[in-house]
Amino acid sequence: MEQDHTIVLSIYNDIVEANIAQEKLKANGIDSFLEDENVMGLNPLGGIELKIFSKDKEAAEKILAN
Repeated sequence: MEQDHTIVLSIYNDIVEANIAQEKLKANGIDSFLEDENVMGLNPLGGIELKIFSKDKEAAEKILAN
């Protein structure tokens, strides 16, 4: 059985934008995860990572492009 792994799809500086993207993916049946959402302001070079399973990359990119 092939194991799927998570990848960073996008990085956001705004929690609202990250949540909107996550909701779009969820509405289309794609599971996603936000990471580092609670450390904003501590690392100005960082951000909120929107992660998905690698198998969903192509579909997720199309969804967020629209």
